Amino acid sequence: MKEFKIEEYNKNFFTEIDKKWGIVVSGNKNIGANGMTVSWGGIGVIWNRCVCYLFVRKSRYTHDFFDKTNNCSISFLSDDYKKAKALFGSKSGRDIDKFKETNLNLEYDQELDTYYIKEADNCFLLEVLYSIDLPIDKLDSKIKDRFYPTNDIHTMYVCEIKKCLEK
Repeated sequence: MKEFKIEEYNKNFFTEIDKKWGIVVSGNKNIGANGMTVSWGGIGVIWNRCVCYLFVRKSRYTHDFFDKTNNCSISFLSDDYKKAKALFGSKSGRDIDKFKETNLNLEYDQELDTYYIKEADNCFLLEVLYSIDLPIDKLDSKIKDRFYPTNDIHTMYVCEIKKCLEK
């Protein structure tokens, strides 16, 4: 994979995350890694930094990895990997090794001490700058009723985009 500048990113992020889905991987050499499919998030600028923001439910195994490390990645794979992406969104890393089950391979970035998916068309390597649990009591009741009937809330992670890679 070759590195490129975020300013050269020419994909429609709305399509990438909402329609194609991304796989977020969190972890490092010391604790291992876990990944999950995400379809909520965005990119933008805050604190004079290019950022990606992601949402992970507190109940997800990947959330445990976010609690233990400060870096992560989001990888976008072609639709050839649709079944793999579906497995990453429906199974827990507590129960199975998702990478082994899908034949996806992790690549390690030593500089950022994090992993990304080797088969990705493109990916962002990220450093978590800030996280906050969504304040459920401040959500519109329609959103709360539809997305949080059991109060299994999301944590929002604001992550600086440290590296961009593409095939």
